[in-house]
Amino acid sequence: MHKKRIARRGAAFVCAFGVALSAMPVHAAEVKSLEDKTSNLQSQLEGINQDLVTLSNKIAETEAEIEESNNEVYRLEASLQISRNNEEKQYETMKTRIKYMYENGSETMITMLFTADSMGDFLNKAEFIQNITDYDKEMLENMMEIRQGIETQEEDLKSQQQELTDLQSQLNTEQQNLQAKAAATSTDLATVNAQLQAAREAQAKQEEEAQKKAQEEAAKQASASTGNNTSGSSSNNNSSSKPSNSGSNNNSGSSSGSSSSNGKYNIPSGGLTPSKGRIWFNGHTETYYSQKVLPGTGLNIPGRHIASDGTIRDKDGYIVLASDDYPKGTVVETSLGAGKVYDSGSGKGNIDLYTDW
Repeated sequence: MHKKRIARRGAAFVCAFGVALSAMPVHAAEVKSLEDKTSNLQSQLEGINQDLVTLSNKIAETEAEIEESNNEVYRLEASLQISRNNEEKQYETMKTRIKYMYENGSETMITMLFTADSMGDFLNKAEFIQNITDYDKEMLENMMEIRQGIETQEEDLKSQQQELTDLQSQLNTEQQNLQAKAAATSTDLATVNAQLQAAREAQAKQEEEAQKKAQEEAAKQASASTGNNTSGSSSNNNSSSKPSNSGSNNNSGSSSGSSSSNGKYNIPSGGLTPSKGRIWFNGHTETYYSQKVLPGTGLNIPGRHIASDGTIRDKDGYIVLASDDYPKGTVVETSLGAGKVYDSGSGKGNIDLYTDW
């Protein structure tokens, strides 16, 4: 029963809030624009950060390649030095041999040839002399070729080193540019976020003011429409006294003028009706809950019966009420007459009248 009444009051509040929103200036477009701008800047910043990660990895790879190239250059320089030393030794050996041959003339060679025991021995000694000459020449040429190869390889590595160094410088420049761009985007994002927060706060404040204004206007209209009925009821009924009738009692304090017909019930005009659903009366709002929807079987209502206006009353003629502001058993004046509190769950500042509507 309580949940049903709360749901009904919640629906009424939503309707009233909708009216308030329709009457206020809407800043949704500004908030939406700032939200879109924030989302766009966040996407840009994420992309820049990803580019920075990729670039940092590439810089690390380039630095590793430069380090490896430096080590290779050091190795080649050591090999080149060894080759140069070997070449120099071979050259010195050849110079010593040539010097010996020059100082001793060709007689030694001729003597060695003509002292051969046979033609075979002569040819062998001649071949030996030729082999020595060819060996010196070949070794010198090999040493020179090795040295030239190492020098060429060293030049290639140094050229590669220069390219890697240039690439590293370029990547560092790109990294600095991306970092500056990320910082600028972060600043823009912070600015837009501040603007968005301000716009949301302004919108919320306007909604609150519009809702409050709509509630005040509704209260004024309800108070104006029930003013005459309130004065009549106050003069003829007392909140601590019993009503004058029981079984078919209508509101003794309601207007003696016209009454509205709701099927089989005659409901006094100026008070709560099924079509109004919610009114303002004597410092509180009034709603009703129907026994057709909420039977109220858990309530102990002695002499429970339906009055001619469709309200559910007890044996003394009091309208059965639900209130969170008064203890059970308290007699309270309503727009349809005196009632007694038997239930709770109506919400603060509101009284529920039990009816058969």
